[in-house]
Amino acid sequence: MTTIPFDDEHDKDIVANLVGTWKSNWQLTKQHIDVECKLTEENIIGLELLMGKMTIRYNETSAVFTMPEIRFIKDGKERVLEGWSFEENINVLGQTNSQIACLSKAFSFDFINLITFENADTFWLYVGHSPISDLHVREYFSRI
Repeated sequence: MTTIPFDDEHDKDIVANLVGTWKSNWQLTKQHIDVECKLTEENIIGLELLMGKMTIRYNETSAVFTMPEIRFIKDGKERVLEGWSFEENINVLGQTNSQIACLSKAFSFDFINLITFENADTFWLYVGHSPISDLHVREYFSRI
C-alpha cells in the first residue's frame, strides 16, 4: 500500500482524490490474478470478459457506474450482456491516507467497498466476497 502524498494546504481528505473518471484496468487486474490468485482457466476467461470495461465517474457526493454492452461467442453462438449504468451516493464510513471504506447498496445488497490507492491515479477494489463475486480478486482502476 502507498500513502498518498499531500501538499501542506491540502486537508488530507483522500476522498477528494476520487473525483474524476476511472476505468477498470484489465492489465493490472490480470497481473494480480497471475501472481496472487488460484483461479481456473474458466474463471479467468469469465473475468476477462467483464473486467477492463466498466467506468466509474465520481463527484463530491455520488458515483456513476457504467458497463457497456458486451458481445461474445459461447458454444458457437453470439451472446450479449446488456450494458447498464447506475448512480449511488457516496457513503464514506472511514478513511486512512490510502484507503476509503464506503457503504454500497449496489445490486440491492448492503456491503462495504474498500477502495485502496496504489497511487493518486490507480486504486483497486476487492471483489472477493461481494454480491457479484466470490473469487477473491482485486479489480484495478486507472484515472482517465
